[in-house]
Amino acid sequence: MPNAELLMPGGLQELTAALRRATPSSRLLAGGTDLIRSMHRDHWEPDLLIDLSGVRELGYVRLEDGTLRVGALTTFAQLQADPLVRRHACCLGEAAAQVGSAQIRNVATVGGNVANASPCADSVTALVALGAEVRTIDGGGRGATRSLEQIFVGPGRTSLAHDEAITEVSFAALDADHRATFAKIGSRSTVTVARLSMALVVKLDAGEGTVSGAKVALGAVGEAAFRDARLEELLEGRPADEESARLFAEGCMDAVRRAIPGRYSLPYKQHAVLGLAYDAWNALGLCDRCEPAWG
Repeated sequence: MPNAELLMPGGLQELTAALRRATPSSRLLAGGTDLIRSMHRDHWEPDLLIDLSGVRELGYVRLEDGTLRVGALTTFAQLQADPLVRRHACCLGEAAAQVGSAQIRNVATVGGNVANASPCADSVTALVALGAEVRTIDGGGRGATRSLEQIFVGPGRTSLAHDEAITEVSFAALDADHRATFAKIGSRSTVTVARLSMALVVKLDAGEGTVSGAKVALGAVGEAAFRDARLEELLEGRPADEESARLFAEGCMDAVRRAIPGRYSLPYKQHAVLGLAYDAWNALGLCDRCEPAWG
């Protein structure tokens, strides 16, 4: 990068000043695991790189008034190990544990994963299921909050302005009545990009043995991770039993069919999501383990 200027702000005030100098050709550098690879692969060079690693106040996990707040520079290794994430957003912790290798998880950040806008980003699928919001700051020092879905425009594209940086993602913390999980399928068993991913959150009424408030997100299906309202309505008030698991799995197949009609990968993903749905359902521990009837 012989012609790219590098700025290394040491705090939010310096970050705001750096963002004022940004142009559409400028880039923010967090963990760098996606950005550097893209620069080498596509042979492009930014005019300005803003290295966020010195803005240390953006690395945190906090529980405030029922909201879990995660700083944009929190790494996946930190998310994987954090007790608040384990207790109040275990699907995010499980997703973080499946991001790349241990070396990548030590440097890759949740804010960078969101900003990269990859349809197969593991943490994004979990964050969509959790109903996450994204907090940003721009070169004028103005803060803004919008839903995660409002951030994504398409694969690799976001609604973020060129002088705007993600500072935080936040969502309602899950309580003891909730169950949540993340599952994915890749080309390998470990260190693999998701070919299909799912995050599932439900509230269990142990007395009645029913589930409610389901949130189902699918990733690596279409242009961005998304929640499926039909699936969520299907589970509302249903018994936590094998029949509900079957209906859920069939609903997942229908969701994939509606998401990517005519896509060459549809037959594979429709078949794969059946097993993935059962894996997710069984991980919640709602009833005795059940399996799909293949055939």
